[in-house]
Amino acid sequence: MALGLLLTGNAVARWPLGGGPVGEDAADRADAGPRPEAPRPEAAVAGLAWEVAAPPVDPRAVRLWARGDWVAGDDLVRVADGGIASYDLATGARNWRVPLDLAGGVCQASPSSSGDLVAVLQGRDCGTLTVLDIVAGEPVAEVPLGVDGGDPGPGEHDEPAILGDTVAVGWDGGTAGFRLADTPAGVVEAWRAAPGGGACVADAYAVVGGTLVSRTACGSPPGAEGGTIRATGERGEELWEWSFGPRFMGRPMAVTAVLSAEPLVVVARLGEDRETSSEHIFVIDDERQSIRHDLDYDRDRYLPPCRATSFADCGGTVVHDGHLYLASDHDAPGSAGGNAVVAFDLASGLVEYQVRALGGGDIRPFGVRDDRILAYQPAGEERAGLVVAIDPATGRAAPLMALDPAARRSEWALMSGLFTHEQRPLWHEGTLVLVNRVFYPGDAAAGRPALLVYR
Repeated sequence: MALGLLLTGNAVARWPLGGGPVGEDAADRADAGPRPEAPRPEAAVAGLAWEVAAPPVDPRAVRLWARGDWVAGDDLVRVADGGIASYDLATGARNWRVPLDLAGGVCQASPSSSGDLVAVLQGRDCGTLTVLDIVAGEPVAEVPLGVDGGDPGPGEHDEPAILGDTVAVGWDGGTAGFRLADTPAGVVEAWRAAPGGGACVADAYAVVGGTLVSRTACGSPPGAEGGTIRATGERGEELWEWSFGPRFMGRPMAVTAVLSAEPLVVVARLGEDRETSSEHIFVIDDERQSIRHDLDYDRDRYLPPCRATSFADCGGTVVHDGHLYLASDHDAPGSAGGNAVVAFDLASGLVEYQVRALGGGDIRPFGVRDDRILAYQPAGEERAGLVVAIDPATGRAAPLMALDPAARRSEWALMSGLFTHEQRPLWHEGTLVLVNRVFYPGDAAAGRPALLVYR
């Protein structure tokens, strides 16, 4: 089960929902200038059950990534401490730790799990694909990708994907897929390809709504003739394919992410490069023949749905029951009192309603519970955070969980990161986890937590 929200260093920095950049002065920023705060409706207060401190970071390093969070039964499993560790969600007791060579977080893990399994890249050039059982805490498969020092291997933007018995990864230098099997390596090769010759070659994979989707680039150089989005099921059977050309509306087009498989909703960039291009969210028609809607979205008015340059890491949006929910940017025009959760009707392509934070401030969607959209309102100067549940039928929000006011400073310090996708609220059966995925020199000394768990 994926816990469901990273912009990287080449992305445009935005202040987070509720704070500024975090580094060595994290504790000082927790006492930054006050913001007016209206009373919030009453909600049951959840206590801070346990926390984990930020790890030390080598002062010579720019940062330490720790991307990867999953739930396995009643346990929280996360990338941590140079490997993957499991914690009891109720007590915080560590169940196990599997050491991995993640190259300081450069090597990535699959954003979602499949059953009890996740896929992880590790080793030199991130050239070894490992499948890990996150209940037992044991590797079940390990296979070299054939990458050596002379060939480009997967990097910080390339995540493996796993669904059922299929494991796949794509990168600039190639693509490979495997099936789990009773072999010494734990897998058998299903396909492998390298770009060149003008063929369509997959360069990225993601699991979206229980479907394995891949993006292919066609032509030479890759993408010169457009590409496709393909979908397969758990057993590797092909489900459908959508083809797109190299240009749209007279401008170069690149599909950068998939937000939904049913209906197909993609993020696309129009233009030569990120600095001069525009970002769009397209809804594809039911026959997957053409673009049906271009949603009224842009990077200046909304927080980005996905981590920049990532095909699979799209925790900044929720798609449920024919609607897409995004957070507007709190720096957007007309948002002086805080941002909003904006609901798009995917059938019409129009905004259906907007939901402001209860009592004012900022708000962002992050999950679904009992057909209600979960949204997080971060801590302010005088009050702790709040989880609300939005009724999709009415667009009204109701308080679900108020966070421990005694832990307000820790909550503020954790959730006030530089980029909007670095810190995430995660929900599992009445438990809220606030998790940080990137750490800087000075975070540990400033007392910034790595995660906070409320119950």
